[in-house]
Amino acid sequence: MGYTHYWEYSPEKIECTETLRRKFKAASGQIKRFAKFIERQDLFKIRGGSGEGKPVFNESEIWFNGDASADLDHETFSIRWYEKSRTNPCDWFCKTAHKPYDLLVCFALLTLVEKFGRSVFSFSSDGDSEDWKEAINLYETFTGKTAPWID
Repeated sequence: MGYTHYWEYSPEKIECTETLRRKFKAASGQIKRFAKFIERQDLFKIRGGSGEGKPVFNESEIWFNGDASADLDHETFSIRWYEKSRTNPCDWFCKTAHKPYDLLVCFALLTLVEKFGRSVFSFSSDGDSEDWKEAINLYETFTGKTAPWID
């Protein structure tokens, strides 16, 4: 199957639409700032979901991939602010094949747990603690918060 991250997202658990949108916007903004940090450090390029163009980080959607022109893309990371829970928790996933943009995928998952809490957003990963070490260190340095861990 490949190196994959899975998540469950239950936005309907937040009754107030404005609260939900504010939380999503805060998560998206934090992920966007980290993506810009990655690019300023010249670590790798973040592209839109198709591996080309610009990524999307806004109040209603997060959509990105690695750089297809350098063969550093794989599967798109995509989540919208309001998508109903799915019956199969494996419906939401992103295979990264350990390509560099995996770092941003991990950061995004940690951020979404931080902003929504585990009752609304949770994730699991094929990765072990060694695979997550860099993402956790950067998350904690970048946000000044202890990284939430996966189930």
